[in-house]
Amino acid sequence: MVIRNARFVPHHRSASAAALLAAAALVLAGCTVPTAEGVDGRTGENFQVREPSGPALVLDSTDPAELALTASQAFFHASPVAVLASADDDDARSTAAATGAAVTAPVLLTDGGVSDKNLVTELERLGASTVVVIGDEEALAAVGEATGDAEAVRFDPGALSAAAEAAASAGRGGGGDKKQDVAKVQMPTPDRLDTTDVDGLRSKIPDVADPELLQEILVAVDPQLGQEAAIGTALAAGAVPVVVPDGSIASGPKTVETIRTLKPLGVVGIGAQFGSADDLGWQVAVATSGATLPDGSLRLFPGRYVSTSYTVPAGIADPAADAARAVTAATTNGAALGGSPLVAVTASVRSGAAGEDGDYVDEQPLELLTPAVDAIRAAGQLVLLDVAPGNEPLAAQLDEVEPLLSKPGVGLSVHPEFRVAGNGAEAGAVPLAELQAVVDRLAEIATERELPQIMLEVHQSTAASVVDRAQLRVPPQVAVVFTAAGPGEGQATAAGVWADVAGEIPAHTFLGWSAPSEVPADPTSIMPTEPLLGLVSAG
Repeated sequence: MVIRNARFVPHHRSASAAALLAAAALVLAGCTVPTAEGVDGRTGENFQVREPSGPALVLDSTDPAELALTASQAFFHASPVAVLASADDDDARSTAAATGAAVTAPVLLTDGGVSDKNLVTELERLGASTVVVIGDEEALAAVGEATGDAEAVRFDPGALSAAAEAAASAGRGGGGDKKQDVAKVQMPTPDRLDTTDVDGLRSKIPDVADPELLQEILVAVDPQLGQEAAIGTALAAGAVPVVVPDGSIASGPKTVETIRTLKPLGVVGIGAQFGSADDLGWQVAVATSGATLPDGSLRLFPGRYVSTSYTVPAGIADPAADAARAVTAATTNGAALGGSPLVAVTASVRSGAAGEDGDYVDEQPLELLTPAVDAIRAAGQLVLLDVAPGNEPLAAQLDEVEPLLSKPGVGLSVHPEFRVAGNGAEAGAVPLAELQAVVDRLAEIATERELPQIMLEVHQSTAASVVDRAQLRVPPQVAVVFTAAGPGEGQATAAGVWADVAGEIPAHTFLGWSAPSEVPADPTSIMPTEPLLGLVSAG
């Protein structure tokens, strides 16, 4: 079973938030963080739900039974009642999930990747004296020893309501094709059950007083077959459900706004589609902070950007006013090349002389760059700070521009081939560790400052300019674009350069391409189509 958690600092805090942050240091399997208690009216047995261990948690098992078990462990400290169904029966899973939500009980599954022994262990941990088995007499007999010493109560409400059954059938592809294991399903809410059936069930099970549930904890879901039981458990614990299409909070402005409005103290993602807990935690932290990209989202891709180079004139009295020229040019180029405008601001250039600091780089002063960058951002455009490495590692150039990189929508553009020999590197190439250090540093900035995704453009005329490039690890906070640039100024990227740079790029990265100075009326006639372009450099 896989339970992953990550740490982020909520924008909104309360006494409950402090408790949740403290819980992040605990090991879920060995510690409990009860947040609500009730008492079984007939046995006096304690009933408790708990805030999950860590402000961000992802339950990512692809096995329905294992996913259900981890959800029970994550959301419930104790419960006198549990619901049990077969993992192999779509309707039974949906009914069980709705039942758990209706009677405030965790939902477990048999016939999956969890043994009967493990199910009994979980029931004992919960202190469950009663197990509601979903199905007919045959289903009750099939659970065998999975209920342990608990009393088994059969619950067979029959078919779901007509509307729910139709939706469940559509989720399975309408023709009963259960191979569609990523098909979407309806939320397993209690209203899918007949109230008379539920009232009848309640009369047969311990009467649990209504507790104050986890109303400040969100459960992020993109409901799919096999996840019903885990979702039902989360709803039973009182977590507030938020449907996140494709499992990406950061990709949708509407979802970002929902998270910002609700200001959750913690979020649990159910399903592998939410990625790692670090990914989910960063997305929630940024959504809560209010920082976004110009379009209101947190992620840069999918999409296409067109970058236009701009150098702030030295000694200019009003850099912000002059930056308006760059904004206009970027808008024009974006329209011509079919992408969102982006301005690549020159922050440093390589020098033929070592200079006073010996790094072979001439830097633009921060006081000149800052007003220009702010003006471009205010115009709703993204910014890339174009830096030269000199004889220092690539990441050394971040020190000067970090105050600008700490602003939403500001990224970095690097040139490995401008690397001057020194510090263990040969001229014209950098070891993977140098580029990895830049990626990791940008991810740290995004996390610490609660920023949306930061773009890193890597200019290359040959893939070999980053040694062992394919091994680059890219965290979700950074969008890396390898731009094929060559053979010369004012010309489009040569076919051979494109083939070299575009080949075997690292996982989770994107491609860029340099356009000629004079763009034809139909730029698609010269632009590569495979793989898809994420960025076009308009010079």
